[in-house]
Amino acid sequence: MFEEKETFWKKKGFYASACVLLVGIMAVSAIAYRKWNFGTGGNNKMMADIATEMPVATPAATVLPKPSAEAAQKAAQANAPVAKNNTSEGEKGKKKAKKAAQAVKKADTAQAKNKEPKPGKKAAAASAAAQTKLSFNEEAGLLWPVEGDILLKYSMNNSVYFKTLAQYKCNPGVVISAKEGTEVKAAADCRVTDVTKDDELGSVVTTDIGNQYTASYGQIDNISVNKGDILKEGDVIGTIAKPTKYYTEEGSNLFFQIKNGKDTVDPMLLLR
Repeated sequence: MFEEKETFWKKKGFYASACVLLVGIMAVSAIAYRKWNFGTGGNNKMMADIATEMPVATPAATVLPKPSAEAAQKAAQANAPVAKNNTSEGEKGKKKAKKAAQAVKKADTAQAKNKEPKPGKKAAAASAAAQTKLSFNEEAGLLWPVEGDILLKYSMNNSVYFKTLAQYKCNPGVVISAKEGTEVKAAADCRVTDVTKDDELGSVVTTDIGNQYTASYGQIDNISVNKGDILKEGDVIGTIAKPTKYYTEEGSNLFFQIKNGKDTVDPMLLLR
């Protein structure tokens, strides 16, 4: 009987040992499996899953404390005049800048006007007549530049006697007696082409009267015209001057010469 019991417990112990061994093997296998998963990417997968499931932290918004009604009212009172002053200063600045720009513009305009010569009556007439071609009418003739007697007549074919020089010589114009200071007038509509000085004839004004005709006035003073001026018949050119040393015996006079191209013409044939 005792032997049978012992055999039974022995059998029972064998099964118990076998169960413990099986449990141990399973435990070891489970541990090895977990270690293998963590070593070959399991850990990465697990961490990724954890990161996906975890909510992303966002920075908390800074919340400023809301100012009290009293503080807001003080700020509004403090800022109101400043804004008004800024606007006022801005407008004043714009007005000053505008006035400065206008002043500069006026100064530039005044300077430009000062640089430009102010046209006189004769200059205005010159501007108007410059576009009109001068045309001398031989039949209409010439105005006498001064009223007086002929002291020396025109003579290019025969010589005439000059008292002061005490000799005979040709005279390319006419010498008209006139008192000093007598006004000398333009004999026809003309353009002043030259103002020169000559030892024998003194100051000489030469004019173009059109159709290749020119008229020259010698022994004059107080000349009131300039080269380029356009004159109308009867406009004052100057006054009779004191005679040069070549005409002291003849006395004060006007030397008046007419040319057609390069040839001289007897003025008496044209004076009316």
